[in-house]
Amino acid sequence: MAIQKKSTETSIIRRGLSRRTNSSKAFEDMSAILEISKAMMAEKDLDKLLGLIVLKATEVLEAERASIFLIDYDTNELWSRVAMGSEISEIRFQADKGFAGYAAQKREVINIKDAYADSRFNPDVDKKTGYRTRTILCAPLITHKNETIGVIQILNKKLGVFDEYDETLVMAFSAQAAVAIENAQLYQDQELTLKSFLKAMASAIDARDPTTAGHSERIARYAINIGKVIGFSEPELKLLDYAAALHDVGKIGVPDAILLKPDKLTPEEFAKMKQHAVKTKEILEQMFFGRELREIPHIASSHHEKIDGSGYPDGLKGDNISKAAKVLAIADVYDALVAQDRPYKKAMTHEQAMAILNEGRGAKFDAGIIDLFEKQQLYKIERRKMGRFNIAIPVEYTILAPMPVTTPARSQTVNISGLGALVTSVRLLSIGSIIKLKFSVSERPYSSAVRVPPNAFGGTSYQPTIVGSPYGPLKLPYYELTAKVVRGEKKFAHKINHLGVVFTDMNEQQQNELADLFKLQTAGASAPR
Repeated sequence: MAIQKKSTETSIIRRGLSRRTNSSKAFEDMSAILEISKAMMAEKDLDKLLGLIVLKATEVLEAERASIFLIDYDTNELWSRVAMGSEISEIRFQADKGFAGYAAQKREVINIKDAYADSRFNPDVDKKTGYRTRTILCAPLITHKNETIGVIQILNKKLGVFDEYDETLVMAFSAQAAVAIENAQLYQDQELTLKSFLKAMASAIDARDPTTAGHSERIARYAINIGKVIGFSEPELKLLDYAAALHDVGKIGVPDAILLKPDKLTPEEFAKMKQHAVKTKEILEQMFFGRELREIPHIASSHHEKIDGSGYPDGLKGDNISKAAKVLAIADVYDALVAQDRPYKKAMTHEQAMAILNEGRGAKFDAGIIDLFEKQQLYKIERRKMGRFNIAIPVEYTILAPMPVTTPARSQTVNISGLGALVTSVRLLSIGSIIKLKFSVSERPYSSAVRVPPNAFGGTSYQPTIVGSPYGPLKLPYYELTAKVVRGEKKFAHKINHLGVVFTDMNEQQQNELADLFKLQTAGASAPR
C-alpha cells in the first residue's frame, strides 16, 4: 500500500509539473503573439504583411511552412502570393477546394494528421511546387466585422503532429492576423483612391495642353530617382512623388491663349503664366492632407524657386527652400529642356540640358543634386516613344504560355499605346505569361493618312482599305496581337486586377501605325498622356 501511495503522489506531482510547464509555455507563446501582433499592426504594406505573418506563424507553430490564402469574391477563388520555399508567385484554386477551402467555408480550425489519407486534400499545389505535405493546420481569418477574408495554412509540424494546443494557438494568431490584413487592405484602398485622384488631376492638365503630356509623370520618376540616392525615407519619397504629380495643377487657371500659345510669351503673358505656381498652392491648400503629406502644397508650388531668391512665387532663398522642392526644380527644368519638340522650342540633347543646369549651379539650382543627377545617371528613366490613351476598348484574351488556356477571358483596356496596354483581368497572371489579345474596334472611317498593310499586326480578321480608295473606308471589326505580361497589380478598391502587357514581335513602324489607330479610335475623346 505504501508503495502504491508513493506512486500516486509521484503521478500527481508530475501532472502538476506538466501543467505548470504548459502554463509557462502558453504564457510565452501568448506573449510572443502579442509582440507579433504589434509588428503586424504597424505594417501597412500588404505584401510585406503577408510575408511577416507567414514567417511568424512558422516560428510560433514550429512548422516547416505556412501560407496565407485570401478570398477573391469576384471569382470565388482562394489565392496566395506567399508560398515559402516555392518559386510560384501566386496560387489560385476554387474557394471550396482543399482544406483551406473547407476551413473558409466552415469557419473552423482544421487539423489533419495525414494529408494524403484525407479525401478533402487537394494535391494540385504539391504537384505545382514539388513539396510533400504531411500534416496541415488551417484556420479561417475572420475580421472584427465577422467576415471571412481568407485562411492561414500551416504545413508539416517539425516534431510529430499538430495537437489541441496548436489549434488554440493558431486561433489566437489568426484573429490578430485577420485584423492586420483588413487594416492593410483598407490602407491600400485609401492609397489607391488618393493615387487615382492625383492621376486624374494630372490628366486634367494634360488634357488642356497635350504638348506637355506626360510631363508630371516624368518629373515624378526623376524626383524619385534623386530622392532615393539622397536618402529620403519612404514617407518622404511618397511626399515627393505626390508633389511632383501635382506641381502644375495651377495651370488650370491659366488662360488658353497663354497656355497654348505656340510662340514665345511676352513679358506680360509670362507674368500671368508665373501665377500658376500661386494657383497650385491655393488649390492644394483647399485639400485635406494627413500629417505625412501636409507639405505637398508648399513643395508643389515651390518648384520654380531659386537658391539666389530670383525664383517665384515667393522669392525664397537658400535653406528656406525645402530639399524636396530643390529636387523638383532640377527635374522640372531638365524634362522641359529634353522633352519632345514643342511648338515653341526644339528638344535639347542631354548634354545641352545639363550645360544649362550647370550654368545655374549654386545660384539657381542645388549643385550637389546636379552632381548626383549627372554622375549617377538619374536622368535615365523610361520615356514613352508615343502617346498613351485612356480609352476602354473591349478585349478578349487567351493564355498561350506557360499553361495554355483556350477559354477566352473578357477584359477591357484601361489605357493603351502602340507599345502595350494596361488591361483589366479577373485573374492576376504571372509575370512573363504570353497571351493573345483580341481587340474589338468600332467600325468607323479613318483618315487617309493611316496606311496599314494587311495583317501588319498578325490579325487575320480584316482587310484594311484607305479612305478615298475604290474600296471605301477602313473598317476594323477586330484584330489580334500577341503580348507578354510585364506587370500585375491587385486592385482591391475595385476587386479587379490590372495587367500591364507589351506587344511582342512588332517593329517600330508597326508600333507607330498601331498608335495612330488608337489615336483615331479616341476621336478626340481623351488626350494622350
